[in-house]
Amino acid sequence: MPERRITIKEVAERFDISRSHLMKIVTELVAKGFVDGARCKGGGLRLARASSEIGLGNVVRQLEPSLALVECFGTQSHCLLDPACRLKGALDGALQAFLAALDRVSLADLVGSDARLHEALGLQAAARAIAPITIVRPPAGRERR
Repeated sequence: MPERRITIKEVAERFDISRSHLMKIVTELVAKGFVDGARCKGGGLRLARASSEIGLGNVVRQLEPSLALVECFGTQSHCLLDPACRLKGALDGALQAFLAALDRVSLADLVGSDARLHEALGLQAAARAIAPITIVRPPAGRERR
């Protein structure tokens, strides 16, 4: 059975968030190829690809305008300490570790078949198999993008 499309109105009401804010997010998700949107009768939103193919690291990289944690990460640093700064390297290492951790998690890992999550979202009982969420880590040398 094909997945039903969900509307922005349904998401906004379910999570009590602004429809205009959600429209901005959805527009970005559609533009980046994570979500497929249709405006016709029976339209709405659905994932553009399998949830197992949507890595969180990729989503963050695509949706965040800048991952520069501090001004000196950019090319036009005006910091007096820049030539001898060790903080910049430490922060860059932390950022890379953060992204590497997200690269090991897919959308499927987050939603899986967790009965509590399905219940909280009001999904049908038939879709609620009780099983723990497992985070799949790719073998060394094979990172998700």
